[in-house]
Formats: sequence, C-alpha cells, structure tokens
Amino acid sequence: MKIHISQLEEGCILSKPILSATNKPLAYKNTIITKHIKEALIAFLVKEVEVENILENGQEFKLAGHSNEQDETEDKVVEDSVIIKSFYHQYLEAVQAYKQLFISWQSGVQIDINKVRQLILPLVSEIESNDEEVFKLYHYCKQEDYMYHHSVSVALVSAFLAQKLGYQKGEINQIALTGLLCDCGMSKVNPAILTKKVTLTESEYKDIKQHPAHSYNLLKNIMSIKDGVKLGVLQHHERIDGSGYPLSVKAEKLHPYSKIVALADIYQAMVAVRPYRSKQSPFKVLEQIMEDEFGKFDLTIINELKKGITRFSTGTKVKLSDGLDAEIIFMDDNNPTRPMVKYLYSQEIISLKDRRELFIEEII
Repeated sequence: MKIHISQLEEGCILSKPILSATNKPLAYKNTIITKHIKEALIAFLVKEVEVENILENGQEFKLAGHSNEQDETEDKVVEDSVIIKSFYHQYLEAVQAYKQLFISWQSGVQIDINKVRQLILPLVSEIESNDEEVFKLYHYCKQEDYMYHHSVSVALVSAFLAQKLGYQKGEINQIALTGLLCDCGMSKVNPAILTKKVTLTESEYKDIKQHPAHSYNLLKNIMSIKDGVKLGVLQHHERIDGSGYPLSVKAEKLHPYSKIVALADIYQAMVAVRPYRSKQSPFKVLEQIMEDEFGKFDLTIINELKKGITRFSTGTKVKLSDGLDAEIIFMDDNNPTRPMVKYLYSQEIISLKDRRELFIEEII
C-alpha cells in the first residue's frame, strides 16, 4: 500500500526500501517506523512510502493478502538495517543540535565546549567508514537552515582532509572543532543580514567580514580550547597570498588548522544551496577552486580534496550537467574531473576535457 508521508504512523512496516536522492538506502524493507525515522524521512524530502503492516492500538493489523506464515523475522527491525539511524541520521541530529546552540549564543549564552564536542566528535569517528558520504551532505542542506548545515559539514570535510593528510586522531578532532566553530561569531551579526535573500550591501558585507573576529572573541577565554583551534577560527578566511580577511596575513603566519578549514569552508559554501542560488556540483566547484582560486590555498590540501571528490575509475556511471547518464571509459590523470565518457543512451563518446560547457554533476 502506497501512502503519503503525512499518513505514515509509528508502527507502520515498510514493504519496500526507501532510497535517498543519491540512491543511498535510507531504510530497508520491513523496517518498523518510529517517530525519529519518520522525522528523518521528512527531512530527506521523502513524499510517499509503501507499507505492509500497521500496528493499531497495540495490535498488529494485517493488510489484505499478507500471510501470517511469512517469516516472522520480517515483522521486526533488523539490527543495523536502518541506515538512516547511522551516519545520515547522526548528521541531521548534529545540525539540529548545532542550531539550538547557535540560537542560545545569539541570546548571549556562553559557548559550552563539552556540548560542542558531544555534538561533533561521534560523527567524526564515523568518517573513516563513511568518507564517500561526506561529499554528498550538500544534498540535504535546506536554505532556511543553511548556516547550521554549513558548520557541521565544514567540520566533517575538515576532519576528512586532516585524516587524509596524516593527522592523528587527537588533532583530527581539534580540526573538526575548528571547522564547526569557525562561524560561531555569526551569532553576533545582525540576524536580518544572515537571512537576507538578495545581495548584501557594502555595509552589510563589512559586518559579515567581522565574524572571524567575533568567533575568536567568543573562544579566546575558554581555557579548555586549544590555541590552534582559536587561531584556526580567526584565520579561516585568510589566504596564503594575503588576500583574505580580517588581518590579510600570509602563508607563513597561518596556522595549519586554518589552511584546512579555509578550503573546507569555501568548498562547502560553493556546493550548498544558498538563499540566492541553487546547489552546485562538487566537480564543478573543484574546478573553480583549482582555476579561479589558484594561489590562495595550500596545494597539498587541494590535492586531498581532489582525491576525495574524484574517486572514480573506468566503468563508473555518472550524470552530466546536461541531465544525461554516461559511463567513464578513460581517466585522464591530469584532468581528473574531465575524463572521457560514453553516453548510455546513444553510446556517443566524448572527452569532457574538450567540452568545457559540460561537467560531471553526480556519480550514480
């Protein structure tokens, strides 16, 4: 029975699996719906689901055609089968938890670093087994909650990069904290500016550019926060060529944490949906960073970002920016975002290196 998500009640049992926009299983067949699972499905913009059994007033109600002789194991939740309760669900919960903390900071509450750690560190510990999913989180960013999604995503991308750069667990955690807290100073910016859906005025943009200093000031007297985190927060909009803000410092004066978070921050800002534009492909954004932002970021860190995004090989199925599906048939190491591909519908072979108007939208 297919029903609208609004009709889904606790106790309903799924008769078919539910897939995300990237074909990631959100919940398997035979999952019993709980309040938290329904909330997560709504967050993932699921419109309809197919259900088999409904529990009414504590008694199981069998839909017509359902046999009592079916495996009893189908009528219970399979251990670890609900993907939505793992990395994706933790991510969504972290976004909402960060939102509550941010709102409290806006009202003058001091930052509780223990709550911040409890929010992000469990997710960081999951990155090694979910590293491919880190670059898909932008799919689930909502315009109205952009800032909260952004901070959690920057923390996770920063942790991923730190991991690939060879940092040990303790420092990876510190870099993740830097990513999460780099925009905490936005809580001291006029809320009307933060929610504005049109281009900022010069005065408003000037106010926004003060947020790294606000972030640093919120953290500077918290003794349990390491100096590297505080410096990373202050410097996350600085650039190695000195073109950043608020102090225009150059490479030799930048803390290593800030170099990592700076790249994670701009990458995540460019891929995610914003009040004034739609989301962008990670592959297109990577090209823009490598071309338009050349000389502003550490090349070693950019290379790790590139490896993380372009982990595909011959035979990988992709969706192109023209909306059509294709298969990668040859990888060009010098142009990892622009391999040779074959359209699935026509078998036409094209080289994306020679077709600059096209780019890879998604891996499918």
